[in-house]
Amino acid sequence: MKDNIKKLIYKYRELVPKKIFKRDLKISKLIFDKSNVIVGPRRAGKTYFLYSLSKNKKNPIIINFEDNLLTDIKPKELNKILDYSKELFSKKSLSFFLDEIQNVDSWENFIVSLLNEHYPVYITGSNSKLLSKEIATSLRGKSLTYLILPLSFKEYLRFNKVELKKNFEYTDQVFKVKKHFENYFKYGGFPEVVLSDSLVLKNKLINNYFDSVLYKDLVERLELKNIRLVEITIKYLLSLFANTFSITAYENYLKSNKIPYSLEDIYRILKSLQDVFLISYVKNYSKSFKKSEISRSKVYIFDNGYIHFLTNENKDYGRILENLVFIELFRREDNIENKNIYYYKNNYECDFLVLKKDKPDKAIQVCYDLNYKNKKREIKGLVKTCKKFNLKTGLILTFDQEDEFVEDKIEIKVKPVWKWMLT
Repeated sequence: MKDNIKKLIYKYRELVPKKIFKRDLKISKLIFDKSNVIVGPRRAGKTYFLYSLSKNKKNPIIINFEDNLLTDIKPKELNKILDYSKELFSKKSLSFFLDEIQNVDSWENFIVSLLNEHYPVYITGSNSKLLSKEIATSLRGKSLTYLILPLSFKEYLRFNKVELKKNFEYTDQVFKVKKHFENYFKYGGFPEVVLSDSLVLKNKLINNYFDSVLYKDLVERLELKNIRLVEITIKYLLSLFANTFSITAYENYLKSNKIPYSLEDIYRILKSLQDVFLISYVKNYSKSFKKSEISRSKVYIFDNGYIHFLTNENKDYGRILENLVFIELFRREDNIENKNIYYYKNNYECDFLVLKKDKPDKAIQVCYDLNYKNKKREIKGLVKTCKKFNLKTGLILTFDQEDEFVEDKIEIKVKPVWKWMLT
Protein backbone atom coordinates (compact mmCIF):
# COMPACT_ATOMS: atom_id res chain seq x y z
CA MET A 1 0.00 0.00 0.00
CA LYS A 2 2.93 2.35 0.70
CA ASP A 3 4.05 2.36 -2.94
CA ASN A 4 0.48 2.76 -4.16
CA ILE A 5 -0.09 5.83 -2.00
CA LYS A 6 3.18 7.44 -3.08
CA LYS A 7 2.33 6.75 -6.73
CA LEU A 8 -1.06 8.36 -6.26
CA ILE A 9 0.41 11.44 -4.61
CA TYR A 10 2.54 12.06 -7.70
CA LYS A 11 -0.16 10.95 -10.12
CA TYR A 12 -2.69 13.53 -8.96
CA ARG A 13 -0.13 16.32 -8.75
CA GLU A 14 0.54 15.74 -12.44
CA LEU A 15 -3.18 15.49 -13.29
CA VAL A 16 -3.89 19.05 -12.17
CA PRO A 17 -4.40 21.04 -15.40
CA LYS A 18 -2.05 23.98 -15.97
CA LYS A 19 -5.03 26.19 -16.68
CA ILE A 20 -8.13 25.78 -14.55
CA PHE A 21 -11.29 27.80 -14.92
CA LYS A 22 -11.63 30.08 -11.91
CA ARG A 23 -14.93 29.87 -10.03
CA ASP A 24 -16.30 32.84 -8.10
CA LEU A 25 -16.55 30.92 -4.82
CA LYS A 26 -14.21 32.36 -2.20
CA ILE A 27 -12.73 30.28 0.61
CA SER A 28 -12.35 32.12 3.90
CA LYS A 29 -9.00 32.67 5.53
CA LEU A 30 -7.69 29.34 6.76
CA ILE A 31 -8.75 28.22 10.24
CA PHE A 32 -6.43 25.44 11.30
CA ASP A 33 -8.89 23.42 13.35
CA LYS A 34 -11.50 23.43 10.56
CA SER A 35 -11.61 21.44 7.35
CA ASN A 36 -13.07 23.09 4.25
CA VAL A 37 -15.87 20.98 2.79
CA ILE A 38 -17.05 21.65 -0.76
CA VAL A 39 -20.64 20.53 -1.36
CA GLY A 40 -22.98 20.67 -4.32
CA PRO A 41 -24.67 18.64 -7.06
CA ARG A 42 -22.93 15.92 -9.04
CA ARG A 43 -20.92 17.23 -12.00
CA ALA A 44 -21.07 20.86 -10.84
CA GLY A 45 -17.27 21.13 -10.67
CA LYS A 46 -16.34 20.28 -7.08
CA THR A 47 -13.25 18.23 -8.01
CA TYR A 48 -11.91 20.89 -10.37
CA PHE A 49 -12.47 23.48 -7.68
CA LEU A 50 -10.26 21.37 -5.39
CA TYR A 51 -7.63 21.34 -8.13
CA SER A 52 -7.80 25.13 -8.43
CA LEU A 53 -7.28 25.53 -4.68
CA SER A 54 -4.27 23.20 -4.77
CA LYS A 55 -2.42 25.32 -7.33
CA ASN A 56 -1.68 27.98 -4.72
CA LYS A 57 -0.08 25.51 -2.31
CA LYS A 58 3.59 24.53 -2.15
CA ASN A 59 3.13 20.80 -1.53
CA PRO A 60 -0.49 19.82 -2.13
CA ILE A 61 -1.41 16.20 -1.42
CA ILE A 62 -4.29 15.41 -3.78
CA ILE A 63 -5.95 12.01 -3.52
CA ASN A 64 -9.11 10.63 -5.10
CA PHE A 65 -10.28 7.72 -2.99
CA GLU A 66 -12.21 6.22 -5.91
CA ASP A 67 -8.89 5.34 -7.53
CA ASN A 68 -8.45 1.59 -8.13
CA LEU A 69 -5.16 1.62 -6.24
CA LEU A 70 -7.05 2.48 -3.05
CA THR A 71 -9.87 -0.05 -3.41
CA ASP A 72 -8.73 -2.09 -0.41
CA ILE A 73 -7.41 0.68 1.83
CA LYS A 74 -8.21 0.11 5.50
CA PRO A 75 -9.04 2.82 8.06
CA LYS A 76 -5.78 2.25 9.93
CA GLU A 77 -3.86 2.81 6.68
CA LEU A 78 -5.26 6.30 6.23
CA ASN A 79 -2.83 7.77 8.74
CA LYS A 80 0.00 6.34 6.66
CA ILE A 81 -0.90 8.89 3.97
CA LEU A 82 0.43 11.59 6.27
CA ASP A 83 3.58 9.60 7.05
CA TYR A 84 4.35 8.96 3.37
CA SER A 85 3.65 12.58 2.49
CA LYS A 86 6.17 13.70 5.10
CA GLU A 87 8.73 11.35 3.57
CA LEU A 88 8.23 12.89 0.13
CA PHE A 89 7.92 16.57 1.03
CA SER A 90 8.61 19.08 3.74
CA LYS A 91 6.10 18.37 6.49
CA LYS A 92 5.64 22.09 7.19
CA SER A 93 4.25 22.91 3.76
CA LEU A 94 1.76 20.08 3.28
CA SER A 95 -1.91 20.64 2.54
CA PHE A 96 -4.48 17.93 1.82
CA PHE A 97 -7.10 17.80 -0.93
CA LEU A 98 -9.25 14.71 -0.48
CA ASP A 99 -11.85 13.67 -3.04
CA GLU A 100 -14.43 10.96 -2.26
CA ILE A 101 -12.79 10.14 1.08
CA GLN A 102 -16.14 8.96 2.42
CA ASN A 103 -15.45 5.67 0.59
CA VAL A 104 -13.21 4.65 3.51
CA ASP A 105 -14.65 3.65 6.88
CA SER A 106 -13.78 5.91 9.84
CA TRP A 107 -12.43 8.59 7.50
CA GLU A 108 -13.50 11.27 10.00
CA ASN A 109 -10.76 10.18 12.42
CA PHE A 110 -8.12 10.73 9.75
CA ILE A 111 -9.40 14.25 9.06
CA VAL A 112 -9.34 15.11 12.75
CA SER A 113 -5.75 13.82 13.06
CA LEU A 114 -4.68 16.10 10.18
CA LEU A 115 -6.42 19.07 11.77
CA ASN A 116 -4.81 18.34 15.12
CA GLU A 117 -1.43 18.74 13.43
CA HIS A 118 -2.62 22.02 11.84
CA TYR A 119 -2.58 20.85 8.23
CA PRO A 120 -4.97 22.61 5.83
CA VAL A 121 -7.65 20.13 4.71
CA TYR A 122 -10.07 20.42 1.78
CA ILE A 123 -12.70 17.74 1.18
CA THR A 124 -15.36 16.96 -1.35
CA GLY A 125 -17.31 13.93 -2.49
CA SER A 126 -20.74 12.60 -3.28
CA ASN A 127 -21.95 9.05 -3.66
CA SER A 128 -24.59 6.66 -2.40
CA LYS A 129 -22.62 5.94 0.76
CA LEU A 130 -22.34 9.52 1.95
CA LEU A 131 -23.64 12.59 0.17
CA SER A 132 -21.52 15.72 -0.04
CA LYS A 133 -23.88 17.61 2.25
CA GLU A 134 -23.50 14.91 4.91
CA ILE A 135 -19.71 15.05 4.84
CA ALA A 136 -19.95 18.40 6.59
CA THR A 137 -22.43 16.95 9.10
CA SER A 138 -20.09 14.05 9.92
CA LEU A 139 -17.37 16.52 10.93
CA ARG A 140 -19.49 18.30 13.52
CA GLY A 141 -17.71 21.44 14.66
CA LYS A 142 -14.65 20.61 12.57
CA SER A 143 -15.69 21.97 9.18
CA LEU A 144 -16.68 25.02 7.17
CA THR A 145 -19.03 24.32 4.28
CA TYR A 146 -18.91 25.93 0.83
CA LEU A 147 -21.42 25.46 -1.95
CA ILE A 148 -20.57 24.82 -5.62
CA LEU A 149 -23.55 24.94 -7.96
CA PRO A 150 -23.53 24.72 -11.76
CA LEU A 151 -22.03 27.83 -13.36
CA SER A 152 -23.53 31.23 -12.60
CA PHE A 153 -24.18 33.44 -15.63
CA LYS A 154 -21.04 35.45 -14.81
CA GLU A 155 -19.02 32.23 -14.78
CA TYR A 156 -20.82 30.97 -17.90
CA LEU A 157 -19.65 34.02 -19.86
CA ARG A 158 -16.05 33.59 -18.69
CA PHE A 159 -16.29 29.88 -19.49
CA ASN A 160 -17.19 30.93 -23.04
CA LYS A 161 -14.27 33.40 -23.07
CA VAL A 162 -16.50 36.47 -23.04
CA GLU A 163 -14.69 39.30 -21.27
CA LEU A 164 -17.18 42.04 -20.50
CA LYS A 165 -16.18 45.55 -21.52
CA LYS A 166 -16.87 48.49 -19.27
CA ASN A 167 -20.45 49.66 -19.89
CA PHE A 168 -20.89 46.72 -22.29
CA GLU A 169 -24.68 47.14 -22.24
CA TYR A 170 -24.25 50.29 -24.34
CA THR A 171 -22.10 48.54 -26.96
CA ASP A 172 -22.64 45.85 -29.58
CA GLN A 173 -21.33 43.31 -27.05
CA VAL A 174 -24.74 43.34 -25.37
CA PHE A 175 -26.17 41.31 -28.27
CA LYS A 176 -23.56 38.60 -27.72
CA VAL A 177 -24.33 38.55 -23.99
CA LYS A 178 -28.06 38.21 -24.66
CA LYS A 179 -27.46 35.33 -27.07
CA HIS A 180 -25.40 33.53 -24.44
CA PHE A 181 -28.15 34.16 -21.91
CA GLU A 182 -30.71 32.48 -24.17
CA ASN A 183 -28.57 29.32 -24.15
CA TYR A 184 -27.93 29.54 -20.40
CA PHE A 185 -31.66 30.04 -19.81
CA LYS A 186 -32.49 26.88 -21.78
CA TYR A 187 -29.64 24.47 -21.11
CA GLY A 188 -28.33 25.47 -17.68
CA GLY A 189 -24.83 25.73 -16.31
CA PHE A 190 -23.31 22.26 -15.84
CA PRO A 191 -19.73 22.74 -17.13
CA GLU A 192 -19.68 19.71 -19.47
CA VAL A 193 -23.07 20.66 -20.90
CA VAL A 194 -21.89 24.24 -21.50
CA LEU A 195 -18.79 22.99 -23.33
CA SER A 196 -20.82 20.77 -25.66
CA ASP A 197 -21.94 22.30 -28.97
CA SER A 198 -24.24 19.37 -29.72
CA LEU A 199 -27.82 19.29 -28.43
CA VAL A 200 -27.71 15.50 -28.65
CA LEU A 201 -24.68 15.40 -26.36
CA LYS A 202 -26.16 17.98 -23.97
CA ASN A 203 -29.26 15.78 -23.73
CA LYS A 204 -27.18 12.66 -23.12
CA LEU A 205 -25.11 14.35 -20.39
CA ILE A 206 -28.18 15.64 -18.52
CA ASN A 207 -29.82 12.23 -18.71
CA ASN A 208 -26.62 10.60 -17.39
CA TYR A 209 -26.52 13.03 -14.46
CA PHE A 210 -30.17 12.28 -13.74
CA ASP A 211 -29.57 8.51 -13.83
CA SER A 212 -26.63 8.87 -11.41
CA VAL A 213 -28.80 10.74 -8.93
CA LEU A 214 -31.70 8.33 -9.39
CA TYR A 215 -29.85 5.04 -9.06
CA LYS A 216 -26.70 5.86 -7.07
CA ASP A 217 -27.91 8.55 -4.69
CA LEU A 218 -31.48 7.42 -4.19
CA VAL A 219 -32.21 3.78 -5.09
CA GLU A 220 -28.91 2.35 -3.77
CA ARG A 221 -28.60 4.65 -0.80
CA LEU A 222 -32.18 4.46 0.43
CA GLU A 223 -32.37 0.75 -0.38
CA LEU A 224 -35.86 1.24 -1.77
CA LYS A 225 -37.31 -1.75 -3.57
CA ASN A 226 -40.06 0.34 -5.16
CA ILE A 227 -37.87 1.88 -7.87
CA ARG A 228 -40.94 2.95 -9.82
CA LEU A 229 -42.05 5.16 -6.91
CA VAL A 230 -38.66 6.90 -6.89
CA GLU A 231 -38.76 7.52 -10.65
CA ILE A 232 -42.35 8.77 -10.63
CA THR A 233 -41.80 11.05 -7.62
CA ILE A 234 -38.82 12.73 -9.26
CA LYS A 235 -40.58 13.19 -12.59
CA TYR A 236 -43.72 14.46 -10.86
CA LEU A 237 -41.68 17.08 -8.99
CA LEU A 238 -39.69 18.05 -12.08
CA SER A 239 -42.96 18.79 -13.88
CA LEU A 240 -44.05 21.00 -10.96
CA PHE A 241 -41.05 23.35 -10.96
CA ALA A 242 -41.99 26.90 -9.83
CA ASN A 243 -45.34 25.54 -8.63
CA THR A 244 -46.61 24.38 -5.25
CA PHE A 245 -46.51 20.74 -4.23
CA SER A 246 -49.18 19.00 -2.17
CA ILE A 247 -48.63 15.61 -0.56
CA THR A 248 -52.39 14.99 -0.63
CA ALA A 249 -52.62 15.74 -4.35
CA TYR A 250 -49.62 13.50 -4.99
CA GLU A 251 -51.18 10.65 -2.99
CA ASN A 252 -54.34 10.99 -5.08
CA TYR A 253 -52.22 10.87 -8.23
CA LEU A 254 -50.51 7.66 -7.08
CA LYS A 255 -53.82 6.07 -6.11
CA SER A 256 -55.48 6.95 -9.41
CA ASN A 257 -52.57 5.36 -11.26
CA LYS A 258 -52.57 2.33 -8.93
CA ILE A 259 -48.96 2.88 -7.88
CA PRO A 260 -48.07 1.30 -4.50
CA TYR A 261 -46.45 3.64 -1.99
CA SER A 262 -45.93 4.43 1.65
CA LEU A 263 -45.86 7.94 3.08
CA GLU A 264 -42.58 7.11 4.81
CA ASP A 265 -40.96 6.30 1.47
CA ILE A 266 -42.32 9.48 -0.14
CA TYR A 267 -40.92 11.66 2.65
CA ARG A 268 -37.54 9.92 2.45
CA ILE A 269 -37.41 10.54 -1.29
CA LEU A 270 -38.41 14.20 -0.91
CA LYS A 271 -35.70 14.77 1.72
CA SER A 272 -33.03 13.00 -0.32
CA LEU A 273 -33.80 15.00 -3.47
CA GLN A 274 -32.98 18.10 -1.47
CA ASP A 275 -29.85 16.53 0.01
CA VAL A 276 -28.41 15.75 -3.44
CA PHE A 277 -29.14 19.27 -4.70
CA LEU A 278 -31.55 18.17 -7.41
CA ILE A 279 -34.64 19.88 -5.99
CA SER A 280 -35.27 22.58 -3.39
CA TYR A 281 -38.46 23.56 -1.59
CA VAL A 282 -39.55 27.10 -0.74
CA LYS A 283 -42.17 27.80 1.94
CA ASN A 284 -44.81 30.53 2.20
CA TYR A 285 -43.46 33.15 4.60
CA SER A 286 -45.13 33.76 7.92
CA LYS A 287 -43.86 35.31 11.13
CA SER A 288 -45.10 32.09 12.67
CA PHE A 289 -42.51 29.38 12.06
CA LYS A 290 -45.19 26.71 12.45
CA LYS A 291 -47.42 28.29 9.79
CA SER A 292 -44.51 28.50 7.36
CA GLU A 293 -43.55 24.89 7.94
CA ILE A 294 -47.04 23.52 7.26
CA SER A 295 -47.55 25.70 4.18
CA ARG A 296 -47.34 24.19 0.71
CA SER A 297 -43.83 24.19 -0.71
CA LYS A 298 -42.93 25.58 -4.11
CA VAL A 299 -40.59 23.29 -6.02
CA TYR A 300 -37.43 24.47 -7.78
CA ILE A 301 -34.82 22.54 -9.78
CA PHE A 302 -31.10 23.21 -9.36
CA ASP A 303 -30.36 23.48 -13.08
CA ASN A 304 -32.52 24.53 -16.02
CA GLY A 305 -30.97 21.79 -18.16
CA TYR A 306 -33.05 19.23 -16.27
CA ILE A 307 -36.20 21.17 -17.18
CA HIS A 308 -35.31 21.45 -20.86
CA PHE A 309 -34.31 17.84 -21.44
CA LEU A 310 -36.41 15.90 -18.91
CA THR A 311 -39.82 17.60 -18.87
CA ASN A 312 -42.58 18.62 -21.26
CA GLU A 313 -42.66 22.07 -19.66
CA ASN A 314 -39.71 23.54 -21.58
CA LYS A 315 -41.88 26.12 -23.35
CA ASP A 316 -43.28 27.62 -20.15
CA TYR A 317 -40.79 30.47 -20.19
CA GLY A 318 -42.24 32.33 -17.21
CA ARG A 319 -41.74 29.38 -14.88
CA ILE A 320 -38.32 28.61 -16.38
CA LEU A 321 -37.21 32.19 -15.71
CA GLU A 322 -38.53 32.00 -12.15
CA ASN A 323 -36.58 28.77 -11.63
CA LEU A 324 -33.40 30.46 -12.87
CA VAL A 325 -33.93 33.36 -10.47
CA PHE A 326 -34.32 30.91 -7.58
CA ILE A 327 -30.99 29.23 -8.42
CA GLU A 328 -29.23 32.59 -8.40
CA LEU A 329 -30.86 33.64 -5.13
CA PHE A 330 -29.84 30.34 -3.55
CA ARG A 331 -26.27 30.84 -4.78
CA ARG A 332 -26.12 34.38 -3.41
CA GLU A 333 -27.56 33.44 -0.04
CA ASP A 334 -24.89 30.73 0.27
CA ASN A 335 -27.05 28.87 2.76
CA ILE A 336 -27.37 25.17 1.98
CA GLU A 337 -30.36 24.84 4.30
CA ASN A 338 -32.29 27.51 2.34
CA LYS A 339 -33.43 29.40 5.43
CA ASN A 340 -33.76 32.84 3.84
CA ILE A 341 -35.79 32.37 0.65
CA TYR A 342 -39.59 32.27 0.76
CA TYR A 343 -42.56 33.13 -1.40
CA TYR A 344 -45.46 35.17 -0.04
CA LYS A 345 -49.11 34.44 -0.74
CA ASN A 346 -52.06 36.00 1.05
CA ASN A 347 -54.86 36.86 -1.43
CA TYR A 348 -52.04 38.26 -3.59
CA GLU A 349 -48.68 36.68 -4.39
CA CYS A 350 -45.02 37.66 -4.54
CA ASP A 351 -42.64 35.11 -6.06
CA PHE A 352 -39.73 35.64 -3.67
CA LEU A 353 -39.34 37.20 -0.25
CA VAL A 354 -35.71 37.15 0.86
CA LEU A 355 -34.88 37.49 4.54
CA LYS A 356 -31.94 39.17 6.19
CA LYS A 357 -31.37 38.58 9.89
CA ASP A 358 -34.72 36.77 10.01
CA LYS A 359 -36.64 39.77 8.64
CA PRO A 360 -38.02 40.36 5.10
CA ASP A 361 -35.42 42.36 3.19
CA LYS A 362 -36.20 41.99 -0.54
CA ALA A 363 -39.42 41.40 -2.47
CA ILE A 364 -38.97 40.04 -6.00
CA GLN A 365 -41.51 39.33 -8.70
CA VAL A 366 -40.53 37.34 -11.81
CA CYS A 367 -42.35 37.92 -15.09
CA TYR A 368 -41.01 36.77 -18.47
CA ASP A 369 -42.84 39.54 -20.34
CA LEU A 370 -44.54 42.37 -18.50
CA ASN A 371 -47.58 43.31 -20.61
CA TYR A 372 -51.07 44.79 -20.37
CA LYS A 373 -52.55 41.39 -19.43
CA ASN A 374 -50.36 40.75 -16.38
CA LYS A 375 -48.80 44.09 -15.42
CA LYS A 376 -51.53 45.13 -12.97
CA ARG A 377 -51.51 41.74 -11.21
CA GLU A 378 -47.71 41.52 -10.94
CA ILE A 379 -47.34 45.07 -9.63
CA LYS A 380 -50.21 44.67 -7.16
CA GLY A 381 -48.69 41.53 -5.61
CA LEU A 382 -45.29 43.19 -5.30
CA VAL A 383 -46.57 46.50 -3.90
CA LYS A 384 -48.84 44.85 -1.32
CA THR A 385 -45.97 42.61 -0.19
CA CYS A 386 -43.63 45.60 0.14
CA LYS A 387 -46.21 47.49 2.20
CA LYS A 388 -46.92 44.45 4.37
CA PHE A 389 -43.25 44.19 5.36
CA ASN A 390 -42.30 47.89 5.27
CA LEU A 391 -40.05 47.61 2.22
CA LYS A 392 -39.49 50.80 0.24
CA THR A 393 -38.50 49.16 -3.05
CA GLY A 394 -39.57 46.12 -5.04
CA LEU A 395 -37.92 44.34 -7.97
CA ILE A 396 -39.54 42.84 -11.06
CA LEU A 397 -37.19 40.58 -13.03
CA THR A 398 -38.02 40.02 -16.70
CA PHE A 399 -36.39 38.36 -19.69
CA ASP A 400 -35.36 41.62 -21.36
CA GLN A 401 -37.41 44.59 -20.12
CA GLU A 402 -36.18 47.50 -18.05
CA ASP A 403 -38.03 50.32 -16.35
CA GLU A 404 -38.34 52.26 -13.11
CA PHE A 405 -41.43 53.88 -11.61
CA VAL A 406 -43.28 54.57 -8.36
CA GLU A 407 -46.52 52.78 -7.54
CA ASP A 408 -48.44 53.67 -4.37
CA LYS A 409 -45.27 55.17 -2.83
CA ILE A 410 -43.25 52.01 -3.54
CA GLU A 411 -40.26 52.36 -5.88
CA ILE A 412 -40.47 49.60 -8.50
CA LYS A 413 -37.42 48.58 -10.51
CA VAL A 414 -37.88 46.42 -13.60
CA LYS A 415 -34.70 44.71 -14.71
CA PRO A 416 -33.69 41.93 -17.15
CA VAL A 417 -32.58 38.79 -15.35
CA TRP A 418 -29.32 38.65 -17.33
CA LYS A 419 -28.39 42.16 -16.17
CA TRP A 420 -29.36 41.40 -12.56
CA MET A 421 -27.21 38.26 -12.63
CA LEU A 422 -24.20 40.30 -13.73
CA THR A 423 -24.45 42.78 -10.84
